[in-house]
Amino acid sequence: MEINSNLPAAVEQTVANLVERKYTIDDRNEYLADFMEDLSAGLDTESDIKVEITNVDLEKRMMGIKVTETFYHPNGRQGSVTCERTVILDPNEHVTDPEYKVRFYVHGHLYKACMVLAGETVDEPVKPDGISGWQDADGYLADFSQPVMQNLAYYAY
Repeated sequence: MEINSNLPAAVEQTVANLVERKYTIDDRNEYLADFMEDLSAGLDTESDIKVEITNVDLEKRMMGIKVTETFYHPNGRQGSVTCERTVILDPNEHVTDPEYKVRFYVHGHLYKACMVLAGETVDEPVKPDGISGWQDADGYLADFSQPVMQNLAYYAY
């Protein structure tokens, strides 16, 4: 039972580690060797482990992995556990949405700056006394209902 529950977790952790390193599959055998090395380090077993790459689609950056662990029960009978996973090897998988800096200037001095995720809106900051609103460098009024898709600078008027 312990092998049955630990094998899928170890396979998933090994794959996650390789993906985090932005691993490229230029050589199937090299990937398999690295996968086996990392998997062996993650499993504390005296059992035999067989790893098969069942399907590779380099264009879609997908790969099927089948891991079979063969072991012996305390009564001497042989048993095995198999774990199959499909892996997406996309180095952009962990990339977050870009952030943009929005700056507000009053009388030529930075008043406030904030980071906004792409597609989000920014709240209008509290206007200092004597300020009517905010505009960009071309004189267009700031529209805080529009999503931020680039770095922005607004100037008090």
